[in-house]
Amino acid sequence: MRILLMIMVIVLAGCTHVRSTQDVSLSAEGTWLVLPLINRTATPQAGLRAAAITEAVLYRHGVETVAMYPDTGNDGLLFEASSSASREKMQDWIKGQSARYVVSGVVHEWRYKTGVDGEPAVGVMVEIRELPSGDIVYSGTASRAGWARDSLSETGQKVIDKLIAPVID
Repeated sequence: MRILLMIMVIVLAGCTHVRSTQDVSLSAEGTWLVLPLINRTATPQAGLRAAAITEAVLYRHGVETVAMYPDTGNDGLLFEASSSASREKMQDWIKGQSARYVVSGVVHEWRYKTGVDGEPAVGVMVEIRELPSGDIVYSGTASRAGWARDSLSETGQKVIDKLIAPVID
């Protein structure tokens, strides 16, 4: 019994936990916009890091064109993408683009756990809106605690990939 419990702990330790909209199939054709994810962590630039990973994951899964929100360096995006001024600038930028979808979200956790092993821990919520209507067509949240030798960005990539890969056809 003790061995079975140890095996279950080892197997579950590296799992990604995902909750998302079911049965969504979005076209990889056309342009996808990626906004900085709102950073709700104590880690500076976690939202920008997650957005960069999101761009790479979209390309990996066949999206033809991805446009990132331009980093102007002076509007607070390094620490927070949720101020009303930032949101207004992002909305103006979206309106000026010819795109099919816009990806946004929130980073809830992006850190190394404290302790002997210092495992990476990532928690992300992603939503995809269809343009020009702005209707949410997909929403998902996922989290993962990596192994002691995993990097934080590797763990973040696994989480974001688990969220986005199933919805692109």
